[in-house]
Amino acid sequence: MKILIIHNSYYFRGGEDEVVEAEKRMLEAYGHKVIIYIRNNREIERLNFRAKSLFFLKDVFWSKQTYDDIRVLIRREEPDIAHIHNVLFMISPSAYDACYDEQIPLVQTLHNFRFLCPIGIFFRQGKICEQCPSLGKISAVFYKCWKNSFLKSFLLVKVVGSLVQKVILQKKVSAFICLTHFAKERFVQLGVPQEKVFIKPNFLDEDPGADMNKDSYAIYVGALRDYKGIRTLIRAWREIKNAPLLKVVGSGPLEAELKGLSKDLNIEFVGQKHFRETLILIKNASFLILPSECYETFPRVVIEAYACGVPVIVSRLEALKEIVEEGKTGVFFNAGDIGDLALKIDRFIQRPQDLKAMGLHVRRNFEEQYTLSKNMVLLEDIYQKVLK
Repeated sequence: MKILIIHNSYYFRGGEDEVVEAEKRMLEAYGHKVIIYIRNNREIERLNFRAKSLFFLKDVFWSKQTYDDIRVLIRREEPDIAHIHNVLFMISPSAYDACYDEQIPLVQTLHNFRFLCPIGIFFRQGKICEQCPSLGKISAVFYKCWKNSFLKSFLLVKVVGSLVQKVILQKKVSAFICLTHFAKERFVQLGVPQEKVFIKPNFLDEDPGADMNKDSYAIYVGALRDYKGIRTLIRAWREIKNAPLLKVVGSGPLEAELKGLSKDLNIEFVGQKHFRETLILIKNASFLILPSECYETFPRVVIEAYACGVPVIVSRLEALKEIVEEGKTGVFFNAGDIGDLALKIDRFIQRPQDLKAMGLHVRRNFEEQYTLSKNMVLLEDIYQKVLK
């Protein structure tokens, strides 16, 4: 099979970019031919003032360059199917038209909730916010949800509106891939036909193997941003007597503030690490903490922990409840609750024998659900159903 992958990389590399690359490697490993059409939002920086103004007034909603590029690529390569991951901002919604006009079946993975919430995470002023699905996306403008700006928020709402069109959701996309049942339910409520929505979780294409001889530290891996709950984690660490070392892997705008909050605590900021370096750090940890305070779609870091035989402590939020099994692969705490998180961490510290048993269980969970071979079966099945 020949697959055209269409993806717009973010300004800062994120989980979606890693998933796209992993799926490309997976498809090629199983003998499929992959053609990539990729743009990067860093291209915007290279535009002069006039070109940038024209881009945000016109091309961000529909790009003739993208439309022409993709049609030429389709005619030259003759792919069997196209797979979109993200089109904001350089690619634009014109990618849908190009595939549709060339009569190429189109699949889209919904990596985040941007169709429902313009910033994609259902988070505002330190808590879950669902005003856009209930009251309309104009709420995002009123609250200046994007970069604390009325104008930028208005632009984002208009761009997202150009994506969430009935003709795209119901006609131009043959199938949508959601990562969890929770996400599927939300998008069906939006108007995506239920029969077009398939569930395929994230996966790990490089198996690091598990080492049950763990060091005595805990680990956080993720962006240093408010919606990730990292402030709550550091404040919880202050509540724990004889707290072990916490290694914080990642970077972000809160780094300086968090280092100040961590003064005199047993916390080490190791910075952003390469994927394989991160896996080594996870593999040697006793447990991993994911204290998110926004709706996650399917955080790959949980799968990475499972592959390494490392149990997790996670927020009791919708999608995470599908991924983590209480008492077997991890435990939950109430999102944003410092005392509850401190209690769950302390229990892990006091019961090392439980951690070892859970470590064996999470490794089995990875082997049964999140390997490359398991995921390839799911993806090929979706493609075949679309082609039929």
